[in-house]
Amino acid sequence: MLKPKLVEKLRIVPKSPGVYLWKDRDGVVIYVGKAKVLRNRVSSYQANHKDFKTRVMIGLAEDLDWMVADSEKAALILENTLIKKYMPQFNIALRDDKNFLSIKLTTTEDYPRLTLVRKVTRDGSKYYGPFSNARAARNTLNYLNRHFKLRECNNRQFKSRTRPCLNFQIGRSSGSCCGKIAKEDYGRIVKQVRMFFEGRGEMLIRELNEDMKAASEQMRFEDAIQLRDLIFDMRSTLQKQESENLDQIDRDIFGLYREGASGCVLALYVRFGKTIGQRCFPFTNQEEDDGAIIAQVAQAYYAGGGIVPAEILSPQSWGDMAETLADWLNDLRGSKVRLLTPQRGDKMKLLAIARENAKQQFEQRRARLADAREILIGVQKKLRLPKLPLVVECFDISNVQGRSAVGSQVTFIEGEPEKSRYRRYKIRLKDTPDDYAMMHEVLHRRVKRAALEKVWPDLILVDGGRGHLSIAEAVLRELGAEHISLAAITKIKNREPEDRGPEDMAYRPGRKNPVTFRRGSSELFFLQRIRDEAHRFAIEYHRKLRSKKQTRSILDDISGLGPSRRKALLTRFGSVKRITDAAPDEIAQTPGFSLATANDLVRRLKGESNA
Repeated sequence: MLKPKLVEKLRIVPKSPGVYLWKDRDGVVIYVGKAKVLRNRVSSYQANHKDFKTRVMIGLAEDLDWMVADSEKAALILENTLIKKYMPQFNIALRDDKNFLSIKLTTTEDYPRLTLVRKVTRDGSKYYGPFSNARAARNTLNYLNRHFKLRECNNRQFKSRTRPCLNFQIGRSSGSCCGKIAKEDYGRIVKQVRMFFEGRGEMLIRELNEDMKAASEQMRFEDAIQLRDLIFDMRSTLQKQESENLDQIDRDIFGLYREGASGCVLALYVRFGKTIGQRCFPFTNQEEDDGAIIAQVAQAYYAGGGIVPAEILSPQSWGDMAETLADWLNDLRGSKVRLLTPQRGDKMKLLAIARENAKQQFEQRRARLADAREILIGVQKKLRLPKLPLVVECFDISNVQGRSAVGSQVTFIEGEPEKSRYRRYKIRLKDTPDDYAMMHEVLHRRVKRAALEKVWPDLILVDGGRGHLSIAEAVLRELGAEHISLAAITKIKNREPEDRGPEDMAYRPGRKNPVTFRRGSSELFFLQRIRDEAHRFAIEYHRKLRSKKQTRSILDDISGLGPSRRKALLTRFGSVKRITDAAPDEIAQTPGFSLATANDLVRRLKGESNA
């Protein structure tokens, strides 16, 4: 039941469409919901709810906030935005198993090109996919670029090129970067590419077969083998399956399998009438009805950049928000989207296939989680942790003699990396080699943020020995977060070469001797895997910063001198030294410079050089 102060607050909730937010005693948002009539929706929480999740949520709720919208569609968009911002614990967390490739056609450019992307953005380009077979998608893209001869160079190379590229010389490009093809002719090529994605792939495969036979007859066997492999890859990407339809409509089919409050929503992707892949969205602790769960997953998926097809099938009704959801999806797609709940025929068979795949994915995931849970229980026992380390954050430092120092944070949830919660830290306080001070800074920044967000890990793991562990303990004491478990993992020093034991050990607060593991221990392998991932992530960022510093010049440090004018100077003079030696009237002949700005640049360059 709602607390009395919340019941009183219900009286002032408006009868308007909008979004409501339940908050706990610390002011943390624990649930975000939308409503056609806010007062009616939030008042319904006074009833005795059957599902356990809602009862727990209401038990934790100490405050209610709301935001009014001018329509149901605006409320739906606002809900998506707030869920991404606050990540409430009682909303469905949209965590899928993979981030599939899509093929992007940049139709907004004068000379479009094809690229492979993992993230779909609303930039006016055409996206095709997602494709579950990455190798086949890459080889198909390679074939398309060779066959249609679209440009492969990026925009910077395209604008600055003055002579034909190597691709043009080997017959792989039409030479659009150097005016070797008219814009109208290039447009016809782009139209052919779009026709391919609209279902003309079989015609190209027949053409490939003819080319393969001709190459074989001419005894060009290497070419014939390459063509054979390309045919296989194209058929793999555009393969016909039992679920293939007679029409050419792009559609997504949602299936759901659940066992109690846990389950899996699976999206089956049909493009050009062919099933090209699937994506699994597991969920836990959700006792709402099937239709509500599917609607939440679909809403979050498309809001996150999923490609919106012409038709979306669901085994359950979309509910009261069906019309609003369809209107919103129409805007995302730019054309009409049909939300269907088939009861018979071929589309009903598609739903059955989606549900069976959802069941298979759920059972595979349950088996993986069971293995991961067993390892986590072992880690808990070995390190004597007060709770199961479902969420582990690991920290590492990377620097060379204190320069370009960075820290990394990687997060593992239920034994698997959660890359959306990886963080990088540029060290601010130290420019000398002091690992302890750097680790103190990184942990202080992280724990301070965790205290504000009220989102804590079950275990903080640091790469280092007893000294690094002491630093971590000090940070937790300073910020009043001593309830968080700590451990440090480090190499065992002075090992004999013939020693067949493990290479690492762990330190825990309050324990004099280190925790050791048997060779081949799953628990040690799990901790090493997290530590190595944190190390890799830190090294990657450190190299990026170091590379950036090495490619900087004195021009980058002059305020008011933008990238275009720097580029114009270097194009004209060739080097910073020649620019420094040039007279103001010479510099003034460079595009973007007047005599006054040239004089100012010379004065500042001389000052920088002297410094």
